[in-house]
Amino acid sequence: MPQKKLLRLIMDKVNPLGAGIALAVTFALLSALCAVAFVIAPDATIDFFSAFMHGLDLKSVKAAAPLSVGRVLYGIIGLAIVGFIAGLVFASVYNAFVRSSSSRAGGF
Repeated sequence: MPQKKLLRLIMDKVNPLGAGIALAVTFALLSALCAVAFVIAPDATIDFFSAFMHGLDLKSVKAAAPLSVGRVLYGIIGLAIVGFIAGLVFASVYNAFVRSSSSRAGGF
C-alpha cells in the first residue's frame, strides 16, 4: 500500500477509545454544570430545559427530594457511561463507513 494512501486511511479513522473518553468527560461536565445551575436557579434551569423539550412543562416532574451529592454523582457517572458508550459506537460506525466508502470509491 503506498504511503500516501496509508496515511489517508490513518487520518480518516477515529480512535473509538479516545472518542468514548472524550464524550464521557463532556457528558460528565455537562451533568455537573446542570447540577450547579439547578442549585443556583432551579426554576430558571427547568425553564431552560423545557425549551429543549419544545415547550413541555418540566415543572410537573420537578424532584420533590432535595438535591444531594449522591444523586449528583449518580447522574454524573451515569451520563459518563452513556457518553463513553456513545463515543465508542460513533467512532466504530464512522470508521466502518469511512472504510466501506473508501473501498467503493476505488481507494483501499
